[in-house]
Amino acid sequence: MAKNIFWTGMLIVFALTLPVYAYTQEDMIVRAAIDTFKSQVRLPQGTEIKFLEKKESPILDFYSIKLLLVFPDKEVPAVIYVDKKGEKVIIGNLFIKGENVTMKEAGPPRPRKIDMGILEMEKSPSLGNKGAKVTIVEFSNFQCPYCMDSWSKLMELMKRYPKDFKYIFKHFPFQPQGKTFELSEMAAAVQEISNEAFWVIHDFFFTDEGQNIASLEKDVVKQKVVQILKGKGYDVRIFQSALETGKAKKRVLDDIAVGNKLRVTSTPTKIVNGDLIVGSISDIVLERYLGK
Repeated sequence: MAKNIFWTGMLIVFALTLPVYAYTQEDMIVRAAIDTFKSQVRLPQGTEIKFLEKKESPILDFYSIKLLLVFPDKEVPAVIYVDKKGEKVIIGNLFIKGENVTMKEAGPPRPRKIDMGILEMEKSPSLGNKGAKVTIVEFSNFQCPYCMDSWSKLMELMKRYPKDFKYIFKHFPFQPQGKTFELSEMAAAVQEISNEAFWVIHDFFFTDEGQNIASLEKDVVKQKVVQILKGKGYDVRIFQSALETGKAKKRVLDDIAVGNKLRVTSTPTKIVNGDLIVGSISDIVLERYLGK
């Protein structure tokens, strides 16, 4: 059998120094896999490691320990081999007769799954059909060129499939202060007028003219927002009150809190039917959610 077994990127660690007295024999096997993986593989800060399964491995007197690495945007399964005494740990790809057994056992990475119920979607501005097949919640901000590009593409897609997509906007200016936060706060204040009013200002900010205005002083931006609202016949007193009373600020802070809970670290970040996706996403990928 040894002639047909090969490892790539193989790392064998003798885990004799682990505090085995703290665990049962079965726990010790899993702990050896997790502790050794943590010590030998560089992982981004905050990465979670979850135990999924322990079973007999193709290697004599070794177990296959299946772990799940939970990153902010994806979940990556991994298989570690630990001998039955918990003393030897093998990290790497095992090939048998040319087949990557480790990769087959682990399975492919997948987007990180999010419980849509924790997103507080009812508090946020939305577009699209309530009964849509695809719900997109996007964490965005108005000084992010990638967010502007993302919105432009999503808008075209929603025009093509008006009944199939619902879009929810979440403010994520990263910090509770500064220019980016001020823009989010103004947009959130407009939301106090109505959902429709919010999208008027949202769409303006995501134009070339809006981007130029947004880079100016706060009072100039505010005057432009008031001008647009008056031109559409909206009651600007509601907008001003939302800024003065802190209602708008609270809306933005609530969105930031939700994003932080999900470990959002960049914009745009989307949750599409529960799948967390960081960055731009193609129409082809989104259309797959429609079964097309």
